[in-house]
Amino acid sequence: MPQPLSILRPLCLAGLLHAPLAAATAPPSAYEAAQAYVQGRLAFATDDLSIASDRFGIALQAGPDEELQRRALDVAILSGDMKAAVKLADRIALPERSEPRQGMGDSLVALTRAAGAAAGRDWRSFDAARQAFSAPGRTGESAELLSILLEAWGKAGRGDVDAALATLERSNERGISASYIAEHRAHLLSLARRWPEAAEGYSAIVAAEGANVARLRIAAAAAALEASKSDPNWRTRAITLLGGGPARDPMLMDARARMAADPKLDGRRLGGLVSRPQEGIALMLLRVSTDLARERALSPAISFARLATLVDPSMPDGWLVTADTLARAERAELALAALDQVPAAAPWGLLADVRRAGILTGEGRYDEAGVIAERLAARPDAGPEDWTRRADIARQAGRNAEAAGHYARALALLPAEPGPVHAQIWFLRGSANEVAGNWVEAEPDLRRAVAQDPDNALYLNYLGYSLLDRRQKLPEARELIARAYKAAPENGAIIDSMGWAEFVSGNHQEAVRLLEKARAAEPADPTVADHLGDALWQAGRRFEARHAWASAAALSPEPKLAKLLSHKLEFGLDVALAGK
Repeated sequence: MPQPLSILRPLCLAGLLHAPLAAATAPPSAYEAAQAYVQGRLAFATDDLSIASDRFGIALQAGPDEELQRRALDVAILSGDMKAAVKLADRIALPERSEPRQGMGDSLVALTRAAGAAAGRDWRSFDAARQAFSAPGRTGESAELLSILLEAWGKAGRGDVDAALATLERSNERGISASYIAEHRAHLLSLARRWPEAAEGYSAIVAAEGANVARLRIAAAAAALEASKSDPNWRTRAITLLGGGPARDPMLMDARARMAADPKLDGRRLGGLVSRPQEGIALMLLRVSTDLARERALSPAISFARLATLVDPSMPDGWLVTADTLARAERAELALAALDQVPAAAPWGLLADVRRAGILTGEGRYDEAGVIAERLAARPDAGPEDWTRRADIARQAGRNAEAAGHYARALALLPAEPGPVHAQIWFLRGSANEVAGNWVEAEPDLRRAVAQDPDNALYLNYLGYSLLDRRQKLPEARELIARAYKAAPENGAIIDSMGWAEFVSGNHQEAVRLLEKARAAEPADPTVADHLGDALWQAGRRFEARHAWASAAALSPEPKLAKLLSHKLEFGLDVALAGK
């Protein structure tokens, strides 16, 4: 029997990394297996998942090693190799009671088994995996809720929906857990084609959880349409349901358009209904993923989303949630690969493109993001959000004058009556013009934003500091910044503005006090450090001023500021500003 890898890990790291691997025709020796293990660990740490998977696979040829199998399972799930994940989960022995482990531990193994069994419609194996998941110590606080839901869907998978519904009735969950139970009761009623009850169930969830639950709103309308086949009054209810929710939500817009175009559209063609147990299980996993991501538990959130795509790879929602979660975890390439699995048909292609543009922008790939944003803005039904997106990408790419033009297009598509969105886009267009050097166009927009939203600290501070920086209307500039400071007294950028207002007014000691506070709040901002240096110099603290300027110079300031800091460090403040 091969030696366990655990006794081989103290071997020399350098030797393991550079020694050639043995030919794949024979099982690796203990030394070669340990070499592959270390290489896999390092590859995983640097996000090279294909190499990590390959090296762990080689190491596993030396014999079963539980820790290595679990690491390989993590890599398989993260990378989306769900076929390998199921095989690994089936090989890992599960104790009757879980021991404390980092991450999801035994729960992930059991859930992967259950997901693989559901995907293959092997409900006997699903039940065994579900029972393993429910063993003591598996999932902490969520154990009871998820166990009940898994049990219910296992019964539905075997064709006994009534027993599944009875299982949910056992639950005495409260709060968010109760909303899980209510949602899956509606899904099960949809599976059983008990349309009036399903419509009522979905409608109650939408009413309780707000207008943004687009998929559930569509499901409610679809169930109502199916119910209208026996009672025409339900069709009016369906129309009312679709009329609610956000006006520009792509899913709702698509559903409304299809229903308006086809007076005979039924619920199945409208979409959103659960017709297979796999859909219900996948939706459960996706909701858990979304809730975990909201709490920034990104690693388990990714696992739940990936398992949803295993259970039902045809569900576009699964790939969208997977992409969202991977993007939040800064796994951009994996997120983009997940989006490639989303169908191009409406509304899914639009939703995927919106996410692609966001991910590419976050990666600094502005040209690629811009191509997508331009395509989205060219759609006949493009809205202000499409032009705002295009503007935001241009702005982040440093093309501020272009961005201002796109913001103008967004404003032209808004309703005539000004509101908070007008204020936001006025501010964005004004600040883009200000950075582009077009103050004549910028000032009116910034003033409109402040007039529309007079308590917004960001708007107040930007307008006030812009006036202060130009030494224009100084009393008004100081008053605007003071209002911003009162609204957000712990905001480092606003504290900096307040300190700079004191500096411009000649109150150098008070400027130092405020700017030291701003520096503590924004230690990585070169402008704040530069301002502090100027205030210290004028307060007679020349040595400390040079230290502040040197700190600012070390923070990668933009070229103009970097040049000015160099002159301040060499000649002092007065000479540097005279030569500015």
